[in-house]
Amino acid sequence: MPKEESTIIKIDTDKSTPIYRQIIESVQQGIESGKLKLGDLIPSVNATASRFSIARGSIFKAYDELRTAGVIDSIPGKGYFVINTSKSKKKNIFLLLSTYNPYREVFYNAFIDKLKNQASVEIYFHHHNIGVFETLVLNHASHYNTFVIMPEIHKRTAKILSKLNQQQLFVLETGLSEFGTRYAGVYQDYRKDIYSFLASITKRLADYQRVLLLFSSNMRNYQTIKGFEDFFEDHPQFEAKVIQETQNFEPSRGDLCLVLDDNDLVQLVLYSKEHNWKLGDDLGVISYNETPLKRVIADGISTISPDFEQMGKNMADLVLQKQHDHIVNSFLFIDRGSF
Repeated sequence: MPKEESTIIKIDTDKSTPIYRQIIESVQQGIESGKLKLGDLIPSVNATASRFSIARGSIFKAYDELRTAGVIDSIPGKGYFVINTSKSKKKNIFLLLSTYNPYREVFYNAFIDKLKNQASVEIYFHHHNIGVFETLVLNHASHYNTFVIMPEIHKRTAKILSKLNQQQLFVLETGLSEFGTRYAGVYQDYRKDIYSFLASITKRLADYQRVLLLFSSNMRNYQTIKGFEDFFEDHPQFEAKVIQETQNFEPSRGDLCLVLDDNDLVQLVLYSKEHNWKLGDDLGVISYNETPLKRVIADGISTISPDFEQMGKNMADLVLQKQHDHIVNSFLFIDRGSF
């Protein structure tokens, strides 16, 4: 006989979590608590729809996802029943990043190393495409028990994230200004980071004619621009400017360039060589995001960067300890010959 809906299926229409997601979580919790055992029938679609006055489509969607995930199966005329009650202690982590790059590899390696044998991780990329982001999240919602997500900032993002189990959702790096403390995770406060960094080198800024932030068209972290502008509004004695059309940008002798895109960094290094300029004397360059190559390029490029290694360790701690904290990640300055 099917288990009673009142003891298995729990639905709260006041919650933002979609009905089908609540049904999935109810069945999963029933298995974890031992209320549902191998071979047990779960509440039928008709009985559940009648009890909660909800559309059958939501129930079918929930049961189809559970069947795809290998949790339940069905037999015509009999109903849906449990086929998998394994309770692995391991976390099965869905890791969704925007793009791959060397500094995110630093995060990933630290994250994996801290998890060791306590979790399995599968990584995906949304490439700053909200459609891809939504498809990946929705298609994998029932296949993992933990979600670590670097969100694409968009008006639809919060709604998409609401379809996941909020207790097992951790947001990575971006979204501090957009989401505040709504989601557990490890965030970077880019607006504060750039302001604090500039404040720490205020005396050295006087050595340059202009301070320029090169923010190319493929950059999306606009909080960096806001922090840059905040600082120079408070320090009007310096000439400062944000350059967003960086393709044809040519620096002047005496400029200090803060560079977000590594392609722009390459162009600055080449331009300096062509004009026989010495980085750190004729042109100052500070590059975002530390990578091993920046230690040796042009006798060393100064960098400012999130501490990606610590970010990975902190995120692993949140996941393993089931904490729902809100951690702001540290920001590092490595002073080399280019500044």
